[in-house]
Amino acid sequence: MHRIRIILLVSLMLVAGRLLLVADVPPINVDFRDGIEHCSAFVLDNDGHGVFGANFDHSLTDEGLVFVNKRGVAKSSINGGASHGRLYWTSRYASVSFNLVGYEYAWGGMNERGLSISTMSLNETRQPPPDERPPLDTGEWVQYILDTCVTVEEVIATDSRVRILTVDHYLVGDRNGNAATIEFLDGRMVAHTASDLPVAALTNNTYAELVATWELLRGHGNYSGLSSSPRRFCLAADRVDGFQSTTDVGAVAYAFDTLHLVRGERFSTSPTNWSLVFDTKNLRAYYRTNRNSEIRWVDLRDLDLRCGAPVKMIDIHDGGPGDVTGELFDFDSNLNRFHFERFLDIWGIYLPPSSISWVLNHFEGFDCVRPHRRASRRVVP
Repeated sequence: MHRIRIILLVSLMLVAGRLLLVADVPPINVDFRDGIEHCSAFVLDNDGHGVFGANFDHSLTDEGLVFVNKRGVAKSSINGGASHGRLYWTSRYASVSFNLVGYEYAWGGMNERGLSISTMSLNETRQPPPDERPPLDTGEWVQYILDTCVTVEEVIATDSRVRILTVDHYLVGDRNGNAATIEFLDGRMVAHTASDLPVAALTNNTYAELVATWELLRGHGNYSGLSSSPRRFCLAADRVDGFQSTTDVGAVAYAFDTLHLVRGERFSTSPTNWSLVFDTKNLRAYYRTNRNSEIRWVDLRDLDLRCGAPVKMIDIHDGGPGDVTGELFDFDSNLNRFHFERFLDIWGIYLPPSSISWVLNHFEGFDCVRPHRRASRRVVP
């Protein structure tokens, strides 16, 4: 039995009938059999432009929402405490995100500058201990990265400003085809990029372990004796290493073929539920799901990304085939709440209705930055 620690996006307590915000509450621990969550991701360099691919593999849930998040929104973290206040920032960049939990709690996505990211579980993760940096839960952190970063170097630099609460690790890529793995081992960030990143792929072991296995076996080309995570990594790494620059359409097709090759159900009881491909040159987020195998896409260039325009959303399984940009609808608070409550129910997490309302109202209450707004000392400009 593996202990998979689920860090909820909130640390909430009911004390003396009042809702109090508590910083750094330990993550909720739930036991599941091995194979519940196996994800894969990679970055292709297509003639100087990144093409990002990711599979979300999970045996408990395939539900998700797609959001178009606006630039120029004033945001704040849900966690804070006596030694460090909440983090306040402004979304510099709009993004499309793919969310397991609900609005503002991203699993992966791409912003309007082509910065892309996805999440994968990692048993070896040991998150940083409390310090002077304000904390962000994993989904908040992913959205913060999409809101504020353009390059992989900028993602790595956020470690000096914020502290993540996570049990996962991440692959990030930028528009120029650069990539980095982001892990938290022994309480500190460990990043591999540039010459420290021999191949831009990641699954569910540490990057150092995965790349060592691939470099040992790649000459033989037979990975059948490996368990799910290193086998998926080696197959994806071979595809990334063997990729030759091609047309934009050809690169997207190659990415989907690679995701199909490493689909979870080939190697474990954890099936692939979503396959995402981000074309950072043309700012299109392509995806297909286990319930809707048609390839669909959201085109960020065809959307009003200013803060004053409504947030757009769609169920990840709906719409298509083809361009679903016109099928996106204005933010639906009831649908977001239903999805959030479904997430809690699937994971066996109880929160009183008043606590759920408080959390959702926090995120849904984010507003546009106004010229006269006073900047906090922790606002990211």
